[in-house]
Amino acid sequence: MTVISWQPRLIVAGLLLALTYLWLQSASPELERRNRLQTTLRIIELRDAELMRDILLARAGLLANYDALTKAGQELLRLSQSLQTELQPASADPEKQMGNLADQLTATVQDSLVQIEYLKSDNALLRNSVMSFDEIGKTLRNAAKPADTAKLGNLWRLMFSFMDSPQPELANEIQQELDRLAGLAPLTDDYRVLIAHGRLIIDVSPKVDTLLRQIIAHPIVSRVDDLQQALRQYSDKVEKQAEIYRLSLYLVAVVLLVYLLYQFALLRANTLALRRAHANLQEETNERLQAESWLRESEARLRAITDSAHEAIISVDMQGNVVSWNQGAQLMFGYAANQMLGQPFQQLLANPSPDFFEQHRDEREINRLNSPMLDSVALRQDSSEFPVELSLSTWTRGTERYLTAIIRDISARKHLEEVARQQELQLIQANKMTALGTLVSGVAHEINNPNQLILFNAGLLAHIWSDALDILEDRYQASGEFSLGGLPYSEMRSSAAVLIRDVKDGAKRIERIVAELKNYARPPGSEAQVSFVINEVVERAVRLLKHLIDQKTLHFKTDFTETLPMLRGDPQQVEQVLVNLLINALEALPDPQKSVSVATKLLDDGRQICVEVRDEGIGIATEHIEQLCDPFFTTKQANGGTGLGLAISASLLRAQGGHLSFSSEPGQGTCARVIFPLNPVPAMEANHAM
Repeated sequence: MTVISWQPRLIVAGLLLALTYLWLQSASPELERRNRLQTTLRIIELRDAELMRDILLARAGLLANYDALTKAGQELLRLSQSLQTELQPASADPEKQMGNLADQLTATVQDSLVQIEYLKSDNALLRNSVMSFDEIGKTLRNAAKPADTAKLGNLWRLMFSFMDSPQPELANEIQQELDRLAGLAPLTDDYRVLIAHGRLIIDVSPKVDTLLRQIIAHPIVSRVDDLQQALRQYSDKVEKQAEIYRLSLYLVAVVLLVYLLYQFALLRANTLALRRAHANLQEETNERLQAESWLRESEARLRAITDSAHEAIISVDMQGNVVSWNQGAQLMFGYAANQMLGQPFQQLLANPSPDFFEQHRDEREINRLNSPMLDSVALRQDSSEFPVELSLSTWTRGTERYLTAIIRDISARKHLEEVARQQELQLIQANKMTALGTLVSGVAHEINNPNQLILFNAGLLAHIWSDALDILEDRYQASGEFSLGGLPYSEMRSSAAVLIRDVKDGAKRIERIVAELKNYARPPGSEAQVSFVINEVVERAVRLLKHLIDQKTLHFKTDFTETLPMLRGDPQQVEQVLVNLLINALEALPDPQKSVSVATKLLDDGRQICVEVRDEGIGIATEHIEQLCDPFFTTKQANGGTGLGLAISASLLRAQGGHLSFSSEPGQGTCARVIFPLNPVPAMEANHAM
């Protein structure tokens, strides 16, 4: 029956999981990435247009400074490099194609920026010479003789015609005028400067125009178009796959809907059957209640005055005064019958309701109380409280109505229920810890496989880098600085090997932590005891709890005594004990400024090794020190404590000849000591000797 009842749930759960998987696959996760890449490409096009505009303005002398040009170029380079980074590395062929196109785009942008720098330098020199030529020419024309003024005017006209259209013929005429002007004697400094600037203008202006044409001819836009085309092709392919998943999603949803309708039909049929059964049961119940009402009047007095029951049986009138008191009531409450007859019943209750009997005078209210069990708290003669269960019934004598209460002391039952509840919670927690150990082993295995691949690849990368370093160094010596992975080679030459080594060291650290988790989670075996170094066991426990330690305290200290003698026993069980003690110490800290310390030392007599875990936590009350290792005793009930950690720890240590001791002062902290004798007597041998 249980298997059948679980089948629909398993089917629905499986269909829901299938729907979830198909929904995730059909959501086209590449859509956001595609939109982001397309946005970046559009911005690159816009920045390229702005850059071309600023270049033309700069060439025309209409740009006040080169800040906007520099900013646009840097933004264009940053966008192309971010696009290159996002598309690298890639595994699929379409992604590799986009990555290659992004590399080409970045290279094109970098070439353009280099030429722009040359253009900025030459154009600045040209503009400076033009301004100087203009200013000096005005000065000379104002101060020159009429014949010289005509020569300067002709030179002036030719120069500005050349600036509008830098043709070789004009350059030759200007050169002739400058040579003619240079032949005049004597020449002043202004004439010599004017001639130098004129020759510089006719020499630099064609170079600037050539650079401008080269920059404009750079294929940045075509590179962007190629990348957009590749992106559209890749997105179309991904979208087709998403369409298949959406169709599958629709089919599974239809199957789920049909199955739910089928289950609804079955449920409706079962509901109708239950209603019919309920009607039959209600009819039988009414008949039984009628029969009980016929018997209640004849049996009420006998049940009210019997003294053979262990329960307290007390009858009261409608005013709430006691009219009957049996021997069980005397034993339970401590009052004799003559002390309670005529007294209010409510004085027996710890929290009486003043109008309890007043509100139940109505016949319907009395009938409602004929069968329920009421839990309450009663008072003995010595004013001590205890839980009781009241069963109320009514009976009549003539026109008078009475209530009879059968009272049971349920103190023992409440205690057993609480004990059972606590034991159930503790068993659940123990089962969770067992499952957690299995889970840790599985997760450790899953982590270890890719980590071994990382270790292998890190070593291979180290060899590859070592082999490639000579080739890269030759290129560096021959061609100078170049970029490698977006960084200068001179910087990568010293840092790449360090990066690879850090990857390998990190993978080894993961391997070590996984091994320690597997060892800690492994169930205890029946192997023979082995020799171990206590400092190594403590270090493993500290590494396992490193995250919790960093979270709970800023001041964690260790003090290991070197050259301690080796112990013999089960190091895994000792590690479990130390983990329990460290967790207790960390959870006792009120804030991260308080410290926890772990120390190992040889005690004064030289025959015992001690591991001391000390914290600056809230401390433990003196009356609780002796109970710390009792099973199910805990001071962390509100925080989910089970009371089993220290009990199990003490049991594990006893099996290896060791023991636990505690000292604490409330508000000052606690010190837990794990003490091992150097020649421990196994627990089984000690018991046998006794």
